[in-house]
Amino acid sequence: MKKIVLIVLAVFLFKQGFAQQQSFFSCDSIPRRSISFSSNFDFGSSFANNQFINQFFVGGTIDRPLKDDMYEKLSAKNTVGGDFNLILNAELTIDTLFGKTNFSLIVGVEHNEHFDGKFTSDLIQLIFDGNKQFAGKYANLSGSNYNYLNYQKINFGFINYKKGSQISCKEGAVFSFIKAQEFQAMVIPEGTLFTEQYGDRLVFDMDYMYNNSDTSKTGLSAFNGFGIATDLFSEYKLKTGGKIKIYIDDLGFIQWNKNSVQIEADSTLTFDGVEVDNILDLNDNVVSSFSQDSLLDYVSNKKSKTGFTVALPTSFDINYQQFISKKINIIGGIRYKILSNYFPLLYANVQYYATPSFILQGNLLYGGYGRFNFGVAFAKRFTNKYEIILGTNHLGAYLVPSHTFNNSGFLGLKAYF
Repeated sequence: MKKIVLIVLAVFLFKQGFAQQQSFFSCDSIPRRSISFSSNFDFGSSFANNQFINQFFVGGTIDRPLKDDMYEKLSAKNTVGGDFNLILNAELTIDTLFGKTNFSLIVGVEHNEHFDGKFTSDLIQLIFDGNKQFAGKYANLSGSNYNYLNYQKINFGFINYKKGSQISCKEGAVFSFIKAQEFQAMVIPEGTLFTEQYGDRLVFDMDYMYNNSDTSKTGLSAFNGFGIATDLFSEYKLKTGGKIKIYIDDLGFIQWNKNSVQIEADSTLTFDGVEVDNILDLNDNVVSSFSQDSLLDYVSNKKSKTGFTVALPTSFDINYQQFISKKINIIGGIRYKILSNYFPLLYANVQYYATPSFILQGNLLYGGYGRFNFGVAFAKRFTNKYEIILGTNHLGAYLVPSHTFNNSGFLGLKAYF
């Protein structure tokens, strides 16, 4: 049990994730051959601040004040989540496609990791302080869940460039074949843990489902399923000179192979005859007779190897931007990710064009997997052939870690030829 809880906790707290990297420079009116690389991570929590997460990650002491501060932030819905992406794409120009001009082809590869989870307040306190605090009480676990996805993509797509001040300046689609590497998920619709007053009896009343990809194949070379996905985007110029951008990312699914594991349970499990003050610190003599597999067999009603289909956590983003002077551009938007315990993210950015080839940006954000935060970024273009974008949407993670709940960073490199 202790091992299982630690695995779940590690997945929740330490997988890093995606922070949307924006296109800082105005869209090109004609196709240009280019190659680009980007790396993005973003993770956050509605209840654990960056100081707590940093201490846990580097192995520092998580003292009582840190725990108590976290417990004060607990609510009816406690969420964590994040994404991590590595993307390498090339844009190849062609003169015509199906009789139309101003088209480019997109080819590339991509690595993606995503995690998200939702806990009850009782489960969080159970993880960090054990079950002794619940002596004579029921700890509520109902409604808790987590998901972890790890997959790679091969991308093929197109971009259509359009001219004119009142029509789309750019639109396109990218279609992807997915090599599925790893998946874990658990859903607990109903669940309680009762600890007898003197700690000599535990009662689990659990209704849950657990899924895991083929555990015999791990690492980057693992091919445990396949899938398809689509990215769609469009940019519209308005009469006011402003621009609306719409993005849909990772609209698709993964089919995991027949060696995947599915465990279902709806039963009551009782431990008695042993004094147990903390289920996370069981004596070796108590658990020596249980391997992880035998424990799962013991608590499950149904265990099988079977294939299953999982929808990807698709994201939707729409924003509006407007130059209010020759040097200042303002952007406001909303982003949402389905099937991922995600709270709608509201953001506002101000870009300052120090020169036509150097841009500074300030960000304000609220939502997603965390709370309010702010960030900075810059973009630099060299000799009209090279671009670099670097920044974070959560600068507060480094300046005031005890008062912020997100961390992120993004890097983009692009070369035209």
